[in-house]
Amino acid sequence: MKVYDAQSIRNVALVGHSGSGKTQLVSTLLFDAGAVNRLGRVDEGTTVTDYDDEEIARKHTLSAALAYAEWNKHKINFIDTPGMANFLSDARAALRVADAALVVVDAVAGVEVSTEKIWEVATELGVPRLVALNRLDRERASLDRSLESLHAVFGRTVVPVQLPIGEEKNFKGVIDLVTMKAWTFADGKAAEGAIPADLQSAADTARESLIEMVAEADDALMEKFFDAGTLTQEELIEGLKRGVAAARIFPLFCVSAAANIGAQPILDAILTYVPSPIDRPLKARAGTGEDVEIATSESGPAAAFVWKTVADPFAGRITMFRVLSGTIKADSTLHNVTRDTPERLGHIVLLQGKTQTNVPEVRAGDIGAVAKLKETQTSDVIADKGAPVNVPPIKFPEPVISYAIEPKSRGDEEKISTALHRLQEEDPTINYSRDAQTKELLLAGQGQSHIEVTVAKLKRRFGVEVMLKLPRIPYRETIKSAVEAHGRHKKQTGGHGQFGDCKVRFEPLPPGSDFEFANDIFGGSIPRQFVPAI
Repeated sequence: MKVYDAQSIRNVALVGHSGSGKTQLVSTLLFDAGAVNRLGRVDEGTTVTDYDDEEIARKHTLSAALAYAEWNKHKINFIDTPGMANFLSDARAALRVADAALVVVDAVAGVEVSTEKIWEVATELGVPRLVALNRLDRERASLDRSLESLHAVFGRTVVPVQLPIGEEKNFKGVIDLVTMKAWTFADGKAAEGAIPADLQSAADTARESLIEMVAEADDALMEKFFDAGTLTQEELIEGLKRGVAAARIFPLFCVSAAANIGAQPILDAILTYVPSPIDRPLKARAGTGEDVEIATSESGPAAAFVWKTVADPFAGRITMFRVLSGTIKADSTLHNVTRDTPERLGHIVLLQGKTQTNVPEVRAGDIGAVAKLKETQTSDVIADKGAPVNVPPIKFPEPVISYAIEPKSRGDEEKISTALHRLQEEDPTINYSRDAQTKELLLAGQGQSHIEVTVAKLKRRFGVEVMLKLPRIPYRETIKSAVEAHGRHKKQTGGHGQFGDCKVRFEPLPPGSDFEFANDIFGGSIPRQFVPAI
């Protein structure tokens, strides 16, 4: 595998609601770029990025996965992310290291809940976005309805740069509004042609809307637009590039990943409109505590940010990182800036799903992985000794639901803690602890499905079977009002016998106070030696 420099790299995270077709789109893009020789399908469990047994069984992405493709002498790193609400934390982490997001929207359902959530995260991080309107070959798919949904939620800055040729089962190609050419697709192969006569008027109107939006996003272009009434081809392309990079324009592309229609223009658009790592330096924190930007340069000191960790039962801990500056080389020693400890790097690999390819080095702007680091975890920075740089950690949500777990066999009791610790390194949104009052081991996560997936990983990866139960609630009782109790003891067995009479008064104290005992006996009516027992 060739080692690419930063100018020739594009890092793209595919995000969106669950079921919108992100994984299938990655699979199609990889196939069209020649990165794989078979078009993998989600329904068949043959995609590159959904390789985990649990993902194949559920037909949903549960964890972010890496893949890469070479297209027109550039390297594109794809990060396929989950869309289910319980697993969105991986999408947030991916956006921290991506230079753009490809927001996949279902052409039937339009904007959904997770689409809105992940769009907010991208806005907060200032990540450029392209929109892929997927599944246009499905029944009830519609560009117009989808655009209404997108404009209602995200505003009119979501603007089509393509129009579909046909809809639903008749969807067969796209009209490129920038070049004003038509592309039709058959068996995954693209054919360029003239715009169909019945769509020419719609294409002219849509192109005018595109030009207006590009002009609005740039003051200099706005003046030229007012003077000339339009923009030249060069001004349109450059204005679109700047608008996308500044997250002011969000171009929309038409595609059907399952039918392999419209995927190749998306590859071209990623190279054209997505900024390279050089054009988009990542935010970091200097030794003084000030927020700074790290220029992506191969000549600077080596530094990399760890954005994800995978707990592999065979390879150990697999650490995924993005190189911030310099070059990370195999068999070298770096310093963990976050934990102030040295780390020895072994083989450096590029990940194509679960397939690893050894490379001698990974340069600034690229994404790679390394196995068996001892101390490094997610959100850590590894760098040359003395490099004064740190990166704000990824913010992970707190757990919202807990279940009690217990092993099915006694021999697994000791293995549970070790296995859960490994899984927590991979997924910081889970937590486990032992309740001091009920003595139960509690597993906490983002929802019931999140807990079930974690339990399935325990069994499959570490051979630990556990049972889930609702946690016991340690109820407490307290005194609400003042009461008095009266007790009397009589025992007559001959002789003097026994007799005792005692009154006790209970009163509540302020919440959080400890117990308080007061001896109000007067006149010595109860001998002193009996008071401790009372």
